[in-house]
Amino acid sequence: MNRLLPALMCAAMGWAQATTPPKPLPPIYAPDLSQWKLELTPDLGGWLTESTQDVRIKLVDPQDPDPPKEDALQYDDERYEDEGEYVEPPEQTAEELRQERLRGEEETRRTAWRDRRLFLWFNGVMTQQSIRVGSSAYVSLDSQNGENRLEIWEPDSGKRLVRSWWTSAARTRLLVRQVRTSEDEWGGGSLEILEPNGDLASRGRRTTSGGTLTWSNDYRHAAPPQGTYTVRWTGGYRGGRPFRLVVEAVLDGGTDAEHRWRFERLMLPGAGPATLGTIDIDN
Repeated sequence: MNRLLPALMCAAMGWAQATTPPKPLPPIYAPDLSQWKLELTPDLGGWLTESTQDVRIKLVDPQDPDPPKEDALQYDDERYEDEGEYVEPPEQTAEELRQERLRGEEETRRTAWRDRRLFLWFNGVMTQQSIRVGSSAYVSLDSQNGENRLEIWEPDSGKRLVRSWWTSAARTRLLVRQVRTSEDEWGGGSLEILEPNGDLASRGRRTTSGGTLTWSNDYRHAAPPQGTYTVRWTGGYRGGRPFRLVVEAVLDGGTDAEHRWRFERLMLPGAGPATLGTIDIDN
């Protein structure tokens, strides 16, 4: 009897732990949009000598219960040099996969309020920028000689930010950029420019001739060499749906020698990469 009693007590404790209901999740956060703030870094204004300004835009909720930790999102390739060969993780059971899917769906549902869209007007040209509340978005601005104006608007909160500055710098002769005509026509992928000498301008990379493709999918060149430039798109997915891709190029914009090109293509899921067309520069 003395041996049986502890065994019964252990069994009862195990049954109680197994039947303990999971801790309820806190209610989904309902933000007060009137408290949101738009931040721009650097805070543009006055006279600038650089023709390109790389800025950070951030939509901030001062009452955010769990703001993203951007400083923690650092990638150090050296961490993986001494880890040896890759080992396949153990295969998950059907129940484990289901639980993982449910956790992902719940996390998406609870953080859906963060997903927003900004409207940007820069020197009269309107673009859209996806952003998550608490996270930064990075944009490159190609200033024109003289006065420049940037306006940012978040429609859900009504927050608006306007900055003006003057630039005295060499202009960009060749500019190629993706044009976003409506939200439904915006798909994934990125722009690529193959220069006449064979150099490929991809995101964040500067070519030997001086061409640069920014993280905003804008290709700029202050002194493009003569020859043929090939405009390409790496392709991308948008929920398995087709989207219309529009890319415009301008050479010597705002002058009597201005030339413009426009490339349009219907991108099908999994269809990329694709060549959109070419730009011929004679002088």
